[in-house]
Amino acid sequence: MPIENLYSEAFPSKRSGNLYSAFSYPTKISPEVIAVFIASHTNPGDVVLDTFAGSGTTGLATLLCSNPPEEVIDLAKKMNAPVKWGPRKAVLYEVSTLGSFVSKTMCTPIDEDLFLSEAEKLIKRVEKKIGWMYKTIDPEGNEGVIRHIIWSEILKCNNCGHEVSYWDNSVGFDPLVISSKFVCDRCGYTGKTNAIKRSVEEYYDQILNKKTVRKKRIIKRIYGQTGNKKWFRDPVDEDYQLLSKIEDVPYTSFVPVEKIEWGDLYRSGYHSGISHIHHFYTNRNLHIISNLWEMIKYAPESVRDALRFLVLSYNSSHSTLMTRVVVKSNQKDFVITGAQSGVLYISNLPVEKNILLGLKRKIKTIYKAFKTTSESRSTVNVINRSSTNMIDLNNHSVNYVFTDPPFGDYIPYSEINYLNEVWLGQVTNKEDEAIVSEAQKKNVYSYQSMMEKVFREIARVLTNKGNATVVFHSSRADIWRALQRAYQKAGLKVKLSSVLDKLQGSFKQVTSNITVQGDPLLLLEKKDTGVKEFNSINISVEEQIENIIKKMKVKNEAIKKERVFSRFINFCLENNLEVPLNASEFYQIVHRMV
Repeated sequence: MPIENLYSEAFPSKRSGNLYSAFSYPTKISPEVIAVFIASHTNPGDVVLDTFAGSGTTGLATLLCSNPPEEVIDLAKKMNAPVKWGPRKAVLYEVSTLGSFVSKTMCTPIDEDLFLSEAEKLIKRVEKKIGWMYKTIDPEGNEGVIRHIIWSEILKCNNCGHEVSYWDNSVGFDPLVISSKFVCDRCGYTGKTNAIKRSVEEYYDQILNKKTVRKKRIIKRIYGQTGNKKWFRDPVDEDYQLLSKIEDVPYTSFVPVEKIEWGDLYRSGYHSGISHIHHFYTNRNLHIISNLWEMIKYAPESVRDALRFLVLSYNSSHSTLMTRVVVKSNQKDFVITGAQSGVLYISNLPVEKNILLGLKRKIKTIYKAFKTTSESRSTVNVINRSSTNMIDLNNHSVNYVFTDPPFGDYIPYSEINYLNEVWLGQVTNKEDEAIVSEAQKKNVYSYQSMMEKVFREIARVLTNKGNATVVFHSSRADIWRALQRAYQKAGLKVKLSSVLDKLQGSFKQVTSNITVQGDPLLLLEKKDTGVKEFNSINISVEEQIENIIKKMKVKNEAIKKERVFSRFINFCLENNLEVPLNASEFYQIVHRMV
């Protein structure tokens, strides 16, 4: 079977499974999919490289190639992929501290049964010491356990200064709704809730040892469990007494006292009062995370990193004020979800989860992830450094590259990862981060320059017949052109292209005003000397749109403007043409034609 089979259809990439779900990380690709690409492009024993390794999915994919599970074998058959299963050697370069830590932990062999028993011991130790912080009473007056609590910001009328909770003003039931309209029940003033002032309060910050100001928030609904019975209720006196008791508990375990270096993700509204990392937590959950981190030292050294991995897997995604509620149709009550991917958003109704309950569930997922790759004979070497200078690799020493570079201005990874990295004691060096960032004063040209350095290194270490599969996504033509110029100047050209069809879009893909559905992927090879950077022929965008839509209809594909744009990108890449227009402009043309 020819390698072209892999690039002839949109390749499905799911966002589930134990390996994928073990740790939340922006723009991940399922390792099962990457395994099919590796096994199709290489032979057993070959060297595989990822220059932007992220959370290490290429490493996990390499481990899967050794003795692939049925799911991976079935996927390869479905795609008619010319696979050769067997062990490989992976080299992963990753500039971020968190990504490297996650990669090393997931890809390093471990006694998974020892991890399981020590993880359970860790939870029990913390429960024994401060588990009372999650104890409460149920509506019948019996002792129960808090599952989660919904907090509410306090709105302050712009006209008369009267205070009311966001919950009381905006939340309605039967049907469940969150209103965007503010009505002052004292003076009658009306407006949009996002334009209404928020109340603040002065308090004593134990960590900073001084008085400071924060947004005022109050608890509005308690969700708990007594035995097997789940329940919810409004706050009662005991809840306020518990909060007051927790407020008085001194911090005796490690808490990072790090002032946040705000960048592109700072928003003056919902980040008001947040100057240090600990401000992202409630007092209760900061105590829990701090004690979990401290008590890892009692575990055998061989599983300590795995236990840190466990705690961090729940930290920024579920343990902070970024945890939130969402309203879904036909649901009588809120759906509780984690932090939004790719941002540091704190909603008007932040949720405080029971971290210990969450970790108990997460232990099983991570245990199964370790178990999945435990018999692999592949090896993975993770290098925490920029891939602009891969001094560890000799010329022509790599057989294949699979990489998923930062998508220009898409996500400032160092800022997203900061909340986890401070617990590890080392943060990412932003200078080496290949992104477009106003806060870091990095424009498209500096991004292109860094990407060119990486592609030059790829061209250097690749064997003459070696290929590189690059997954990329952008709605901006200038970022696409920067990518094109970067690999062209490095001596690479497009051999084939396709679309990686992520079955569930990332947060930014789903909510962005201008989205691109599916990530275009391109197969690069070394080009002959003398090949022009771009073909100079003029193309008719409308004509290409017609051709793309015809082909999609033949294949019974849904005609979505985002998918048409991805296919248009494929056309430009394969024909060595500059991407001429942004997605927004392209969609206007599609709208006129369809």
